[in-house]
Amino acid sequence: MFVIRMRAFQDFVGRHIGAIIATGAAVIAISSVGMARLHARAASPDSGNPLVRGMAFDGHQVSNLDNTIKYYEQIDFHVKSKTDWHVDKVLNKLGNTPGAESRQAVMETLSSVSDTPFDIVFTEYRGIDRKNWSSLGLGDLLSGHLDLTVMDDCKIDIDKLRAVGMLKEVSLNMPGQGGTNGPMRFAFVQDPDGWFVEFFAIIKPAPGAPPEEPKVSNSTATARNIERLGKQIGFNHIGLDVKDMAKAVGFYQGVLGGDYPPLAPPEPPAPPAGAAAGGPGGGRAAPRMNMMNGWFPQAGTDKNVRLELIGEPGTTVPEEHFGDINVNYVGFEVTDIDAMYAKVKAAGAITVSDGGIVKVADGRAVIVRDPDVGGFVELWQPNKK
Repeated sequence: MFVIRMRAFQDFVGRHIGAIIATGAAVIAISSVGMARLHARAASPDSGNPLVRGMAFDGHQVSNLDNTIKYYEQIDFHVKSKTDWHVDKVLNKLGNTPGAESRQAVMETLSSVSDTPFDIVFTEYRGIDRKNWSSLGLGDLLSGHLDLTVMDDCKIDIDKLRAVGMLKEVSLNMPGQGGTNGPMRFAFVQDPDGWFVEFFAIIKPAPGAPPEEPKVSNSTATARNIERLGKQIGFNHIGLDVKDMAKAVGFYQGVLGGDYPPLAPPEPPAPPAGAAAGGPGGGRAAPRMNMMNGWFPQAGTDKNVRLELIGEPGTTVPEEHFGDINVNYVGFEVTDIDAMYAKVKAAGAITVSDGGIVKVADGRAVIVRDPDVGGFVELWQPNKK
């Protein structure tokens, strides 16, 4: 199944290579509780939903926190705070992990679009049953990726991981990945728990190259002018593999207020595997993948980061639980959590947190699952200053 979906991913890239690779100036691209939220407390412009201030942080569940810290320190993340093993009753209520011991590290990195760092909360649990989803493939439902903008050449970060024996590179056989005769412009790797990390390099323009046209970071962007990389190295976007693109966009745009372009009609199915061009095939046509870039303000700034939805042809959704290994969640700052929680529930979101909204050290929060593929989302309203 992984091989089939990897081929589907490669086919998708091949069909849209003009849209996901920007040339010209040689810039190429495809597209403990409370501690992570400190950067997000400054006011930021309202997004498409005035109840949502923007994407404030990301969270990821890991199998060995020490290994995770070592890995991300190689690629320009820094530990902002770290807890030792303890039973965190508030965290357990928030994630519905009763009785679990946990330890947690908040790691920050630069944002590629603003001067406000972006945080990822890494949590390790013990004392509860945890499934390990590290074998999910790049094209599996509920899989996803972290995208980082790097400078000049992806091989620089790849060599850092290789030097400490932590490199797991994913070969997609796509233009620009190899970098044999020049800089590696993009690459996929996997962290110790199988989360996909996507590097895209800002390449310096060739001498005498014409200036680039202005870039756009909203749903009016075209393949020619989309701001894919940002202004500097750092966090760029989160990707989530979804089942029903219309349903997913209906939630992330219609409820959470993301700025997504109009949903295009689905493309006709791809030719069956082994079919000659224009000739009969030997099997059923395969559903095609599609991808939607959506923009949210980075909470606390007036700049946009992206939540990329990748529509997959798969039908089996993993039975993930919040505390499982390699589970990801996206954190949004909201202005009225009671109203926003009611809104997501009315849209079909499923509550994860025990009893609904939980009082946390820096405000109130609740974790839900989206009504499409069950992606995990945290809504957080900070304490009033």
